Amino acid sequence: MPRVLLSMATAVLFALSGPAHAIEALAFEVLDKQGQIEIRRYAKHLLATVRVSGDFSDVGSRAFRPLFNYISGDNRSEEKIAMTAPVLQQPTDSANQWLVSFVMPSEFDQNSLPIPASELVRVSAQPAMLMAAIEYRGGWSQDRYRENEAYLLDAVTGLSLQVCGEPRWARHDPPFMPRFMRKNEVLLPLCSITGQ
Repeated sequence: MPRVLLSMATAVLFALSGPAHAIEALAFEVLDKQGQIEIRRYAKHLLATVRVSGDFSDVGSRAFRPLFNYISGDNRSEEKIAMTAPVLQQPTDSANQWLVSFVMPSEFDQNSLPIPASELVRVSAQPAMLMAAIEYRGGWSQDRYRENEAYLLDAVTGLSLQVCGEPRWARHDPPFMPRFMRKNEVLLPLCSITGQ
């Protein structure tokens, strides 16, 4: 990430974060827990998403500016939208392309959410969904992510759960947070679980 953009992102996220975890987080209910793995039901929600090309570790920085501009008023209503957590990242069907998303505050629905001014930003409605999740602390390296993704995939297979989509990387903390304190998750969409 260029130094100017990193400084801007750090300053902005510091200003938005207020007390450590005062921002709204994507709502879910824990249905089951097996060791480090949680089975969660996420509430329906809206995402603002940018498709970017690049390496795993670079695309979050590339997507940040258009997404941040959108919530800062670069939309047809010129309305500011609160920052939430987590920031989501997932691969697409195309090589080296990723979807990076900001979760929209729950106060909005499809009719009230401002329309993006930039063609780079797409808004989508996500239904309520089941996810297997593993939380880990530490830096944002691809190696750390892959290690936890592999653990989650093995656990889901062992629990005889059916996967229905690509894994998602969820980052909950801003860049200025010390690495060892950063909360990260790998989320894996599930088709269904018995009795749900």
